[in-house]
Amino acid sequence: MIDVIDNISAYFDDDFINIIYKDLKINGANDEEIEKLLKDKHRDLPMMEVNIFQLNNYKLGSIGFTLRELENLKIDFVEEKLLSNDYNGNNPTNKIVYLKLLLDKGSKKILGCQIANEKNIEVRLYIIKTIMEKGGDLKDLVKYKVNPTDNEWNPDILNILALSAISKSEENSTDVEASDIGKLVKNKEFLLDVREEYEYQDGHIKGAVNLPLREILEKKDSLPKDKDIYVYCRSGHRSADAVNFLKSLGFDKVHNIEGGFIDISFNEYHKDKGNLENSIVTNYNFD
Repeated sequence: MIDVIDNISAYFDDDFINIIYKDLKINGANDEEIEKLLKDKHRDLPMMEVNIFQLNNYKLGSIGFTLRELENLKIDFVEEKLLSNDYNGNNPTNKIVYLKLLLDKGSKKILGCQIANEKNIEVRLYIIKTIMEKGGDLKDLVKYKVNPTDNEWNPDILNILALSAISKSEENSTDVEASDIGKLVKNKEFLLDVREEYEYQDGHIKGAVNLPLREILEKKDSLPKDKDIYVYCRSGHRSADAVNFLKSLGFDKVHNIEGGFIDISFNEYHKDKGNLENSIVTNYNFD
């Protein structure tokens, strides 16, 4: 197992701390060692610098404020997150990238960014640094050409997240976080898994109903219109499409679970200490 600085968790929010926990756990660290390492969440207020940490299977980076710091400073902010395969730029990994922006609620200026992937995080963090130093906002990020050597403009996940955040800010979003799943299960809310059946069988939330996105129109009458429906998929993309589609069919109480089953798996793996016996999921899926 590699050495990790004592206050690494001070640079990241809880969803990224879940990634750190999983990385250390599967590489031989015991729970006592990990929790001791992750206990210290204090640091001096951040400067405009990029912080990068190499773990065993992941590289994590951050710049600017964390969610905790913004809450302590009583700054009104919004959080935008994207899980997407790394398919662009030099030497794409095709692995899931975990990307989060923290934005001023009013101006949508970027206040902080966190990212995790096997590699390819440095360029993206320095782009965020450039925009932050200029006092830039989401609109600046949308049009920023992440890969200047491309003859054509191929949107990077940074551009995609910015576009998604702008469209979301123009409507009243009712999305929920993966960390809210335990509460939803406890309250016996209606959970809809829109992945394919084979994905569902590989691991799902206990009690969730499986209805693949492509079958929703055909089987829409099996869904309740008088209940809130909480929709998830692998990473949050198909579920967002499902929510929009269901709304067009007259379902008013539908909510996307951001980050999908991958984010849920990281959250529950940390909570369960890797033990599925009393978990709310049948199995974990991190890919």
